[in-house]
Amino acid sequence: MKKHLLTVCGLIATMSLAAAPAFAAESSQPAKDSLITGKLEATYLFNRHLAGSSIKAETTNGAVHLTGTVSSDIDRDLAGEIAKGAEGVTSVKNDLVVKAGSSQASTKSSNASGESFGQYVDDATTTAMVKTKLLADPNVKGLKISVETTGYVVTLTGKVGSAEQKQLAEKLAKNTGDVKSVKNQLVIDKSGG
Repeated sequence: MKKHLLTVCGLIATMSLAAAPAFAAESSQPAKDSLITGKLEATYLFNRHLAGSSIKAETTNGAVHLTGTVSSDIDRDLAGEIAKGAEGVTSVKNDLVVKAGSSQASTKSSNASGESFGQYVDDATTTAMVKTKLLADPNVKGLKISVETTGYVVTLTGKVGSAEQKQLAEKLAKNTGDVKSVKNQLVIDKSGG
C-alpha cells in the first residue's frame, strides 16, 4: 500500500512539474505560489538526503517560509538551498529545526544524475556539508569563507589569516562527500582575516 501511494504521489508530482511552465506563464501570483510550494514539497518528499524530515513550505508572493524538523544542520541548509534554487522564488526564510537527539550524520555518496535539477540538489548538498565542516572546525570557524559548488567542484573564496588556515579549509572541503576538486581562491590577509 505504501509503495502504491508513493508511486501515485510521484506520478502526480511529475505531471505537475510537466505542466508547470505553461501554467505559471498565465497564472496569478497565488497560483504561482501554490505551484512553488507544491514543487518544493514534492522535491523534499523524494530527496534521498532529506528522508525522514518533516518540512512544510509556504509561499507568499514568491517568498518561501520553511518550517518543520530535519535530522541535521546539513539537512536544514540543504532544504534552504533547494528552495533558493526553485524557479520563481524571491527569498527564503528558513525556520527549520534540527530534531533533538538526532545524529548529525553526513549524507552518503551519490552519482551524477545527468539532470540539471538533480545536479543542483547534489551541489547544494555538498555546499551545505562543506559549510558545516568549516563552521565546526575551531581553526577556521570565525572566518568569512564563501563556498560554491558546481559539478562536484568546490570553490572557496574570502579572506583567511594564514597559509595554514587556507590549507586547512581546502583539506576540509576536499574530504567532503563527492567533492572531485577544490578551487582555493582564499586570500591571506594578516590584518585580521
